Amino acid sequence: MITMKLGILDIFKGGKSQTLTITSINLKLHGQMHTMEGLVSKEKSFEVDIPFKNKTHTDLLTEATSFKSEKAKPITIKSIEASEPFKIVSITPQPPLEVKADERIDFKIKLEGPEHNYTGPLTISFGSNNVETIHVEITKTILNVNGVKTAIETSSRILNLQKGQIFNEKIQLYKALSYGDSVKSIEIEKPFAFVSSDPKLPVKIDDSNSYLLNIYIQGPEAPYAGAMEIKLS
Repeated sequence: MITMKLGILDIFKGGKSQTLTITSINLKLHGQMHTMEGLVSKEKSFEVDIPFKNKTHTDLLTEATSFKSEKAKPITIKSIEASEPFKIVSITPQPPLEVKADERIDFKIKLEGPEHNYTGPLTISFGSNNVETIHVEITKTILNVNGVKTAIETSSRILNLQKGQIFNEKIQLYKALSYGDSVKSIEIEKPFAFVSSDPKLPVKIDDSNSYLLNIYIQGPEAPYAGAMEIKLS
């Protein structure tokens, strides 16, 4: 799994004075999108630094000791493109290039915006060697607390994942748990598996923010369409 983090955004001089309000910077790879904080530039040209590391998702999970994951595989970044109305002026280092397992490459991308003022997102797409993915459609997410099942509203998701890839799901617990309740363990019905959570277990519902739980889930090994049931105890 590839993780990408936006670095320092350096604005440099050049071009007609104007205002580019980029509401978000979306980094796209293998059909997955990572949204980063935007920026405001008073110039047509600007620069973005993107530290890019080829690593497994589980490297980010400090307590997922029971989960066994294959080492990240080398990938080849064949191209980097920017969405309209932006165009890339230069990329350092220049693709194509191979990113080995656990290797980090710092991309410095110089872009040029439109001649007019602009407000909206910027998407930077990374083209790489083909990676086999499977279609996963979660029709609904069900919370099971002591045998009482509650469906989460607007919980359907359509994902294109690598086999066994880890993804995260933000779960609202307010319909299933009450103030003062605790969650000590989490199980997820097959073909999914629980990996870790943020905050880490145990979790106590002691303020409004604690009703939101970010769960890291191992996806299936084959295409799947149906419900995902999460058991809390």
